Amino acid sequence: MNLFKFGVAAALSSLLAVPVAASADTYPSRPITIIVPFSAGGGTDMLGRLVAQEMTEILKSSVIVDNKAGASGQIGTRYVIQAPADGYTLLLGTTSLINHPFMFTNLPYDAAKQLRPIVSVADQSIFLAVNDKVPARDTKEFIAWAKKSSKVNYGSAGAGTTLHLSAEWLKKNAGFDATHIPFKGSGQSVAALGSGEIDFNMENLGAVEAMVDSKRVRLLAVAAPKRNPAYPNVPTLAEAGLPPATLATWMFLLAPAGTPDNVVNTLNKAVNQALTKPELQARLVKLGYVVNGGTAEAAAARMKTESEQWGPLIKAANITVQ
Repeated sequence: MNLFKFGVAAALSSLLAVPVAASADTYPSRPITIIVPFSAGGGTDMLGRLVAQEMTEILKSSVIVDNKAGASGQIGTRYVIQAPADGYTLLLGTTSLINHPFMFTNLPYDAAKQLRPIVSVADQSIFLAVNDKVPARDTKEFIAWAKKSSKVNYGSAGAGTTLHLSAEWLKKNAGFDATHIPFKGSGQSVAALGSGEIDFNMENLGAVEAMVDSKRVRLLAVAAPKRNPAYPNVPTLAEAGLPPATLATWMFLLAPAGTPDNVVNTLNKAVNQALTKPELQARLVKLGYVVNGGTAEAAAARMKTESEQWGPLIKAANITVQ
């Protein structure tokens, strides 16, 4: 009898172990969703869709993008944090995720503890973009015009985003004032810029390029140490006499804390493989991205570095969001 019980127990144990091993070996076995916490049409959204397409081919499983915009990215971020830690709901985060603890007094989560970095995907340089009706053809003319005008305004992908902070950096260092109008993502902000509802943006190239091509928006400068290869005729802010600046939106993939190592490793390898494809690299460079890649550990280390870079700027500018 005891031997019989032991045999049954052993058999049950063996059967229960099979699904666990199989699920680890067969991940992914259903569609993966990458949450973009901003509206469609912005730089983060464009990057997410391009990478998701390549991941679908590499993983042999559908990878889709779902936009959950609002509250400067907090709605999408919270959605991922509350999702099961199984690798099927991911977040394409930006530098904003790192900056929020310095700015928001009542964040509904602790991203540093509740999310796990998977891989650094890309950086996207930030440009000074103006509506075509703004009477300035270069950065010096723009600053002179802004100082004389009493009703200058600018848009961003949301309060507390890197784009918002970059505009605040410009205002501080150029010595002019302007009213901030936050939107739910770069898509909406750039549309307002193109229509003339707002005067200027500090914006990612991918989001604003179509407006530039249609002559509704002009690029006056790039906030980088050197000119961007996609638009080599656009000077840097430093060339206009402003302090040297490296203002960029960092984009990286994360999963809920507790996501298994094997899942994180699978996703990390898939993204790194995607980023080595010449066709994707060429497309990203044209949109103004700098391709990254690397280990999950490197992405986690950079989160700390970015925090050390932007935190003091936020505090110095006394930027708070209720």
